[in-house]
Amino acid sequence: MGVIHTSDIIYATLIQHGREIAAYRFSGMTTMDDLMRHIRKAAAGCMGLVNLRLRNCNQGWTLARALMLAPAPAVPVQLSLF
Repeated sequence: MGVIHTSDIIYATLIQHGREIAAYRFSGMTTMDDLMRHIRKAAAGCMGLVNLRLRNCNQGWTLARALMLAPAPAVPVQLSLF
């Protein structure tokens, strides 16, 4: 796998139980961590083990890996009485 440049177009596909459940197109990323953070945010409604396939069209590399997605924890709300 090569480096990621901000001008690269990266396609991400999530596959669960043999079915494609989501497909995304990203650009403007500079690191793999940044890309994974955006994928997890975009796939917030998906849960469980998925296969992730990344394809960088500009540089010609493809990466496949398993990814465990969990729902985001609820943000606590502070109530105040006046």
